[in-house]
Amino acid sequence: MTSIVLYGDSMLARFTKTRIDRLEHQAGSGAMVLNCAAGGWTSEDGSRRAKAVAELAPDVVVLSFGTNDSVPERRVEPDIFAANVHRIVATFPLAHVLGLVPPSVMERKGVGPRGRTNSLLAPYRAILRDAVGHDRAIETDRVLASLALSGAPVHVDDLHLTDDAYDLVIADMARQIRLLLYRGSPAVS
Repeated sequence: MTSIVLYGDSMLARFTKTRIDRLEHQAGSGAMVLNCAAGGWTSEDGSRRAKAVAELAPDVVVLSFGTNDSVPERRVEPDIFAANVHRIVATFPLAHVLGLVPPSVMERKGVGPRGRTNSLLAPYRAILRDAVGHDRAIETDRVLASLALSGAPVHVDDLHLTDDAYDLVIADMARQIRLLLYRGSPAVS
């Protein structure tokens, strides 16, 4: 059995039973998903709890951090975010670690929910990519480009994804998990 841990903020916490079942099915026979994500978490929350989650000894960990770290009133500075994310990745040395790159937020009059902007989010995206490795980053905006170009909504609240958007993200996540398991090389340095 392949164990997959979802670890991070609300982008993963919103994986309902239906979404978890879909990911398990698409990731391949014997996949079991454990959701260890919570809405509102920052990389500081993740760093503090990583050792406990690592005790699950997952085969795959999907990280999602950065969206809340970039909120202006409680911002985690990028250098601290980088240290936190690298610490989290290092806590799973035997696991394949993927990063769900935070999707763009819908900005209205130059600002998104809770003061987030895509320019504020950009360094957090880059840091997460670097921490997991660019080939292990789930590029959410790229995955959702066809949906956005079709005119279909991507967000339910200018931040979180629609069901159709999650369907695309899950398909890409499952594809990357299958590739990692096929290649067989664990975590990046």
